[in-house]
Amino acid sequence: MKPITKPLESASLVLYGGSFDPVHFAHLQMARSVIEQMGPSKVIFIPAARSPLKPNSSIASDANRIKMLHLATADEPGFEVDDCEIQRGGISYTADTVSMFRARYPNAKIHWIIGADQIKQLHRWHRIREITADLTFIILRRPGHLIYDPLIPGLQFVELITPMMPHSSSAIRRALVDGHGCAELVPPAVEAFISEQRLYI
Repeated sequence: MKPITKPLESASLVLYGGSFDPVHFAHLQMARSVIEQMGPSKVIFIPAARSPLKPNSSIASDANRIKMLHLATADEPGFEVDDCEIQRGGISYTADTVSMFRARYPNAKIHWIIGADQIKQLHRWHRIREITADLTFIILRRPGHLIYDPLIPGLQFVELITPMMPHSSSAIRRALVDGHGCAELVPPAVEAFISEQRLYI
């Protein structure tokens, strides 16, 4: 299946799920690239309560991850934070979140952002065929990962050319544990919050 490349229609929702532990510049640049290249009015960041494929991945508390997202997106009118998965609790299944947004916006075209590193995991996603019937994936480049069609029936996806930023939340956490700073990797307000709360050390 060839990737879809046309701009988004006005009645489109772009959802961006993840642990965001912590949110960093690559997350923000990916979302900006979607807005710049596809034209949605906003990108909604959705921090997971517990990732089904990485159940023990979150180090910072839910409240701190939400706070960092609000700090990182405060000056970005095209960004919004929705804590629906944390409010729901338990394992954060994309299918449940998509169903919630579908009920909230029955006529919207839903898109979900993933990095190219997630393509090989898509077949493991809970109720993946249900998800593919109700949304289009926006796949963003990641260093060391190719973008390819995972051959999931009904899958629709958009491939975007974005800056190849090697940042990762896990690498930032490791750097902080080792006593290094993260000023070049996260927004200043997020860096200050991490320092004040002594996160990840």
